Amino acid sequence: MPDDLCPEADPAAGAALLDTFQAVAARMPWYRTLLAEAGVSPHEIASPEDIARRCPRLSKQNTFERFRLQDLAAGTPLPALASVLTSSGHGGRFSFGLATRGQDAAAAEAIDHALDAAFAVRTRPTLAVNCLPMGVTFASRCMTVATTSVREDMALALIEAFGPAYAQVLLVADPLFLKRLTDVAARQGVDWHRHRMQVVVGEEVFGEHFRTYMAQHLGLALDAPEGGWLMSSMGVGELGLHLCYETRATVALRRRLATHAAFAQALLGPARALQGTPMCFTYDTRRIHVEVDTPDADGFGRLLVSMLDPDLPVPLLRYETGDVGRLVAPRAVQALLDAYGLESPQDLPSPLLLLRGRARERLPNGAHVGVYKDAIYADASVARHLTGAVRLTADGSALTMHVQLVPDAAPPPNLRAVVHAALPEAARPAAVEVWPYAAFPFGMTLDYERKFVSWLP
Repeated sequence: MPDDLCPEADPAAGAALLDTFQAVAARMPWYRTLLAEAGVSPHEIASPEDIARRCPRLSKQNTFERFRLQDLAAGTPLPALASVLTSSGHGGRFSFGLATRGQDAAAAEAIDHALDAAFAVRTRPTLAVNCLPMGVTFASRCMTVATTSVREDMALALIEAFGPAYAQVLLVADPLFLKRLTDVAARQGVDWHRHRMQVVVGEEVFGEHFRTYMAQHLGLALDAPEGGWLMSSMGVGELGLHLCYETRATVALRRRLATHAAFAQALLGPARALQGTPMCFTYDTRRIHVEVDTPDADGFGRLLVSMLDPDLPVPLLRYETGDVGRLVAPRAVQALLDAYGLESPQDLPSPLLLLRGRARERLPNGAHVGVYKDAIYADASVARHLTGAVRLTADGSALTMHVQLVPDAAPPPNLRAVVHAALPEAARPAAVEVWPYAAFPFGMTLDYERKFVSWLP
């Protein structure tokens, strides 16, 4: 990766990381155990560089699967907790994010602050409909929050009954359920244009074909400064919600990357075509510290997140999220846009994180699962016949892409052509298998409570 694309160190963020490390090492016996096993004495750590070079990476395996919760949360009796946020259990084991009552109140304030910056929720009366899977909840001091989980009938009924009383409706969902919700709404003749719609999508990354498809269905104006739009938000059960997120400027940057191959190649490197367009995120350096560990030649490596609140019941430092990402300097990105004659988005934030998605979703052909999931949205006339569930299987070097029809739909005759046109030649599957809804062998009916597995190595 060219040096001029690397971000400069932030002294304030580095100082916050060092202060947090010292406080956690003093408070938490389990963390001192891990430090000792790595041959590290807390007194030897005198800089952020020392932390990155010498301190152990934390993971679900060496924390939640090794130590008792009572030991991880030393100093915070479990009955004193206000809330527990569970991980998805995607890897077969659960881990937990614990919060005290004071931290829960601070989290509601932080969410309001973030969503106000994105959607002006403090000045526009907002109905927030939380359609995230059961167990993922959030609170607000200024929005009306309705938690429906993955019940599309309940969500649509709430919007019908309450929506007209609000200046805007904010949907919070994951990509697969959002597809389900809009499918059912289309069959019922729901007119989304009756409301000023805003959307936050969490749980997993998605592509720009998906964003365009959802914008068309929900009446979003992605390129209008004051129009409704769709934001991606990244949370980690063990760490918290809304850790990394998009802004209008980062969405504009990502859409330029998705449509200008030469610019994308220059910024992302030669793997760009197979790996797809990464999410373009920013984050609050007062809340988290982000590292990219063992980067490859293009600067992408394992994402490590450190929480900068040492008073958290389980303060995690250098925690592996399982994602692959890269940090870049906004000024260098703007210079590269200028070099290719592309308009630079206004207010491009710093820091700037490019996130490819889960490391385990890299396929044997070098492509990422996400490029296949997005390919089915390249043509709306095809996407409306599919649930959005995609499973990839490999027989040697031959890849088969399995997709599921919505109930009572006929297979789109141009599906294979659409998929092939949306994928680079090296990523095209040997076969595209189309399954009737009830015959889909990878989960006959989607319950939307669990993350759908698109690839099993």
